[in-house]
Amino acid sequence: MRPPYFSPPMPENQHPAKRLVGRVRRLFPSGRDPKAQENYHVLHNVPLFRNLPKGALRDLADAVHRRDYKRDEFLYYEHDPGLGMYIVQKGRVRLLVEDNAGVVHELRQVGEHEYFGKLSLLGDFRRVESAQAITETRVLGFFRPDLKTIIKRHPGSGATIIEAVARNLAALQAEITRVLVEKDGKVEALRMMDNAASRIELLPTEMPAP
Repeated sequence: MRPPYFSPPMPENQHPAKRLVGRVRRLFPSGRDPKAQENYHVLHNVPLFRNLPKGALRDLADAVHRRDYKRDEFLYYEHDPGLGMYIVQKGRVRLLVEDNAGVVHELRQVGEHEYFGKLSLLGDFRRVESAQAITETRVLGFFRPDLKTIIKRHPGSGATIIEAVARNLAALQAEITRVLVEKDGKVEALRMMDNAASRIELLPTEMPAP
């Protein structure tokens, strides 16, 4: 008699859809929230979280919040307090910024499985851009209180999520440095980065609006 936890191997010739269902059932035991299962598969396709351990990804899937937006509806506005990050499950979002003359410019568009606003996950910074749905859009919101809850209940998962975000921000800084070196030369670029680093302790925890 097989023990209750035994899961027989899938036949090699089984239909791919049935194999996917089998994997989902093994990852999410009976009675688990179907929305969390769907969230898991969305997050698994997000480059930022793709390499998280399965347990951490499941904890993250339990923590995120679904939000639906109509076409042209704003998710947030420039200078709003930032509460966390968003992952696009379906639809498309444009990121906008207003210059000193009041002219609005589109920075970029964010599509399915892409994300934005991650800086606000780690600190109380104001938004540096506005986010507007281009089409009917569903996003998964992951906010600072959610991260704090994961850290409290699942410290290991919380650590790996923070590490993933920090690694992404470090890569971003390296790329910004490279662009500045190409634009202004190595000495001037590194001096600029060093001056910025020396001012960090003087900055407020909340980014002031210009």
